[in-house]
Amino acid sequence: MSTLKKIGLFIDLSDMDKLLLQYIQKLDDVFDFEQLTLIHFVALEEISKEIGDMLPYLDKSLNEILEEEAFEKVEIVFGERKSSIHVKIYSGGQLDQLIDWVDAQKFDLVLLGKKSVHGGSGVFSSKVVRLTSSNTLFIPETSKASIQKIILPLDFSKYSENLASLVISLSKHTGAVVLPVHVLKVGMQYFPYIRKPSEFQEALEKKTISNYIKLKKKTGLEVDMEIIKGEDKPVGRSIYDYAIRKGADLIVLGNKGKSDDDTLLIGSVAEQLIASDKHLPVLIVK
Repeated sequence: MSTLKKIGLFIDLSDMDKLLLQYIQKLDDVFDFEQLTLIHFVALEEISKEIGDMLPYLDKSLNEILEEEAFEKVEIVFGERKSSIHVKIYSGGQLDQLIDWVDAQKFDLVLLGKKSVHGGSGVFSSKVVRLTSSNTLFIPETSKASIQKIILPLDFSKYSENLASLVISLSKHTGAVVLPVHVLKVGMQYFPYIRKPSEFQEALEKKTISNYIKLKKKTGLEVDMEIIKGEDKPVGRSIYDYAIRKGADLIVLGNKGKSDDDTLLIGSVAEQLIASDKHLPVLIVK
């Protein structure tokens, strides 16, 4: 996160955009972005016949009209048109073509909103999260524009070290408290031959603690990690419930975890945490 300078923000020219821009503004106060690009995707089916019929009589193209509307939203939040803020209107193409363009820009971070109050299925944002190779911050519209407590789920996969280092950097920039957590999934139903399940669970906990001590030495993490017994709940639900209990305002996790198949676009835990019933910002590190 120390190179968080080039940012992409997906907008849809709805009331949600103001909330996202306010969130961006707070991050800009901390990271001092060098460039922010607002991205609006216009699917062909969104252009109604009435609008199409009017276009020949307007002085501007549809893209110019939409760009002007986007800059009006920028002025409401930032008070001016900053030269570092650009607008990209992508119309007439397919979503996968837009994703190719986004990935070619090499954004340090891409932000997407998830609606709950203002309507919308969230399907578009979910598709972008799955398809892009950029780090993505998924922001529900009920989110507060501050980062004070960060949940760091750890599974001690090969990605955990980089993930921990990134969160430490983010914490230094924002002053946020880091709360590492590991969900212990014993899965005793698959081990009926184990005579003493409690001893097996104790051994898993000791191994987890040992792994965390090694990670702390490698990354400089200084806080204790909490171990949650997953029981019958999915790992994503356990992490989310823990984050709610702690009053966290950001969850940071890897694109895929230890047990996820390489063919998955994003891992099962990430999938659970961006589901429509979840209302905390999630940063997915690709």
